Amino acid sequence: MLIIGERINTSRKVKGEPVIENAVRARDAQFFIDLAAKQCEAGATYIDVNAGTLLEGEPDAMEWLVTTIQGALDVPLAIDSPSPAAIERALKVHKGQAMINSITAEKDRYNNVLPLAKEYETKLIALAMGDDGIPPDACGRMTVGRELVSNLTAAGIKIDNIYADPLVFPIANGAEFGLAVMDTIRTFKAEFPGIHASAGVSNVSHGLPQRKFLNQAFTVMCMTAGLDAAIIDPMDKQLMALVYATEALLGHDDFCMTYLEASRAGKFE
Repeated sequence: MLIIGERINTSRKVKGEPVIENAVRARDAQFFIDLAAKQCEAGATYIDVNAGTLLEGEPDAMEWLVTTIQGALDVPLAIDSPSPAAIERALKVHKGQAMINSITAEKDRYNNVLPLAKEYETKLIALAMGDDGIPPDACGRMTVGRELVSNLTAAGIKIDNIYADPLVFPIANGAEFGLAVMDTIRTFKAEFPGIHASAGVSNVSHGLPQRKFLNQAFTVMCMTAGLDAAIIDPMDKQLMALVYATEALLGHDDFCMTYLEASRAGKFE
C-alpha cells in the first residue's frame, strides 16, 4: 500500500501548540528534514506537505518546504493545498513525480488543478465532492466521483495516476459514515479497473477518545474493501504493523517478504 505521511501539516498541533506552523514561519529546515526522514524510515512512500494555515504566505512556504525536503532526501511529495498558486509553485521545484492533494468536481477547482496535473504529469487524489458539497452516502459520492474520474481520463489523465478518495466523515456524527466509505471504495474499484483508492482514514475518529484504535481498525477494514493508499501517521508502529499484516493476508505481499523485512528491521512493536 502507498503510505502518505501526514505529519507535515501546519494545522497539526502538538500539545495544543502550532509547532509545525511555527517551524515553517521560522524556516527551520532541519526540523522538516528530520520529520520527513523519520516518516520515510517508518514506511512512508510519499510525504504530504501542507502549509494552508499561512494563507498569503502559503505559496512561498510550499516552495520552501519542497526544496528543503528534497534537497536532503530522495522522496516524492504530496502537494496538499486548496490554492492552485501554491500547488504550482511547489510543482515547479519538485523532483520526480509529485502527487497533487487534491482535485474535486467543483468547477473552479477542477479547471485550475487539471492543467497542473497534466503539465507536471502528477499523481492525483480525486475527491468525490462537487459544487453542491459532499454527498452523505455512497450512492451520491459515486455519482460525483464517477463523473469526476470519467472527465479526468477523457482529459488524458492516466487511470493509474488517479487516487479516488471517498471522503471520510467522523462516525461520531453518523454511524453509517464508515460503511459509506467502504461501499464507495468497492464501487470505484469495480467500475474503474486500474484506479487507486485513497483516504485520510484518521478523520473517522474525530471527536472520540482513544482515536488510534478506531484509526487502526478502520484502516484494515478499508484495505479489505480495496484501499491501496492512505494518508496516515507512519510513525504509529501498531498501525504500520497492521498495514503490513493486512497486505500479507490479502495476498499483496509475495511470500510475505515485505512483512518479514519490516519485522527484521524492528518496525513492529
